[in-house]
Amino acid sequence: MLGLNRRYLADFDWVLLGLAVAVALFGVVEISSVEPAPGLWRRQLMMVGVGVAIAFATTIVDYRTIVHAAPFFYGVGLVLLALVLSPMGRVVNGNRSWLYIAGQGFQPSEFAKICTLLLLTYYLAQARKRPMDLRTLATACGLWLAPVFLVFLQNDTGSTLSFLSIIAALVFLSGVRWSWVAAGLASAVLVVMVAAPQVKDMKGYKAERIKAVYWPELADKRYRYQNEQSEIAVGSGGIFGKGIHSGTQGSLGFVPEVHTDFIFAVASEETGFVGSLSALTIYLLMITRLLQIARQARDRAGMLLVAGFAALLLYHVTVSVGMVLRLLPIMGIPLPLMSFGGTSVLATFFGLGLALNVRLRRFVN
Repeated sequence: MLGLNRRYLADFDWVLLGLAVAVALFGVVEISSVEPAPGLWRRQLMMVGVGVAIAFATTIVDYRTIVHAAPFFYGVGLVLLALVLSPMGRVVNGNRSWLYIAGQGFQPSEFAKICTLLLLTYYLAQARKRPMDLRTLATACGLWLAPVFLVFLQNDTGSTLSFLSIIAALVFLSGVRWSWVAAGLASAVLVVMVAAPQVKDMKGYKAERIKAVYWPELADKRYRYQNEQSEIAVGSGGIFGKGIHSGTQGSLGFVPEVHTDFIFAVASEETGFVGSLSALTIYLLMITRLLQIARQARDRAGMLLVAGFAALLLYHVTVSVGMVLRLLPIMGIPLPLMSFGGTSVLATFFGLGLALNVRLRRFVN
């Protein structure tokens, strides 16, 4: 066990943790500017504090011990996802993705992502064949598919797709054959080419959200509203923004869900291009730092664990910002650490704690 000694303090990645806390506090400030109910920013600040404590606590036990306990974490994750589909689950914004226990609500899918990452790391780190054989790939996909199917049943498209970043990163880093990569990419392109024209004639809110971005003239105006208001918020911020607590699109309620999925819109309105670019730069530095930790890891398990988390973080940032800028359809994906939501904050700090753990033990035999 690592104590609070000189070596621990010297090897700890204070830069990575500092970047995470900085972007989280930026989110707290923006939530305080647009909170639809009083006290939300205080709750978010408390969750950030708890998240930092979780990150430190995660570094105490060797990450290899945590990885070996992956089947337990994975099992707990599956049970929680299954409970969401029971009467204990709640529907919020059309998605049955919330679980309430003793009056407290949380989203098990956020923790299930980390649990799935741990199990795939545990399994693929032991796979010795290079390149990966078909049996190993099929087993990994089977382990990955179980939580994905449960999240899909919750009607949570954004979270369902986020699991793709985990399996793609870990399978690629585990030595998948290039012919399989090419076949997968070709299949994806073919599916998009075949499905895209069909979306124009489809009905339902998911199809309307896609049309609102790529074929706005065909979309119902109700589904264009959020995209349009988000664009107005981002554009009205200009270079330096209107100032904290001085925005209108977010604070006056023109942008729905502004404190959660669209927090980047209000940040752009109030801090402008400079503020939004600063936030994106912090995320870039975090992901770069994570990739450096993965490269320096002492074993495959550490490398896969951190690289998989970096891929998950990159997915969330890309999709969340893409929604705000009307580059991607709305999927209800939170911006890590900035969006209001205790479950997402705690899960992200848990993932960061695992990465810090790997870095601390990069020289340990």
